[in-house]
Amino acid sequence: MTQDASPRLHLVTDNHVEHLPDDARADTVGTTDVRTTDARTTDIHTADVRTTDVRTTDVRTTDQVVADGGAMADLLRRAADLDARIAAEAAPRTYRTAGLVLAGAALTVVLALLGRQTWQLPQRGPAGVTDVPSSLLSFLLICAALCVWVAGRLVRPADTMRSAGGAHLWWALIAGAALVSLAADLSLASFAGTGQRPGDLLLRCAVPLVPAVLAGVLAADAGRPARVRAALGTGLVTVPMTAVGWALLSSSPRAAAGLGDVLGMTVLAGLAPLVLAVAFVAADRRSRQAPSEA
Repeated sequence: MTQDASPRLHLVTDNHVEHLPDDARADTVGTTDVRTTDARTTDIHTADVRTTDVRTTDVRTTDQVVADGGAMADLLRRAADLDARIAAEAAPRTYRTAGLVLAGAALTVVLALLGRQTWQLPQRGPAGVTDVPSSLLSFLLICAALCVWVAGRLVRPADTMRSAGGAHLWWALIAGAALVSLAADLSLASFAGTGQRPGDLLLRCAVPLVPAVLAGVLAADAGRPARVRAALGTGLVTVPMTAVGWALLSSSPRAAAGLGDVLGMTVLAGLAPLVLAVAFVAADRRSRQAPSEA
């Protein structure tokens, strides 16, 4: 096809030139325009469909993100609830320190009053304590058993300690402290009426000090409240039993000491070492070691 200078469109066939009718040219041009318009319309529709698909994809993606976010939030909430439940089950029961102190004070006063009653006292010979009356021994055993029961009741080592082995060791420690305290009471009672003064006060101060420190060591991995409770639990045995020993010493008819003197010596030889031991086990030394290591 060629086009000359004339405004008409010519069809070249071989060597002949023929003029196209105006109607045929108009139909050809109209058909071409219609086809072009249809193609453009098809392109527009295709672009609209693609845009709709993109928007649909974006909406679906947003919905999926929202759904995934809600599922993740629900999983996090369930995990937090599970952690809180496990922590509540694993954590030891909280027993107020004031309750332990009040129980120890009441037990100390009651046993001191009972110790000041008229008892058959043991004799003191060159080798130490002799002729221990069975009635006094029974009284001291009952006092020791009562103190051990109260300590176990209030401290509950099975809940305080992280392991069953730690709880068993705590019971063994309490029983040993009770036996040592009983022997110390018999030693003090043997000085009654002899006019002699016990000269081993520092050794007697170690009776409440050592068990409290060892109890804190047993509960070292259970946290500071557990260490304090474990140490105070030993004081529920050693401090009242200390009061019994000094009460027996003052129960002699020739003794001029009263209940106030007994409680004062109990504070000096029993309560003060216990307070030092509790302060020692309550101190968190790991926080001090961290900066030094850094």
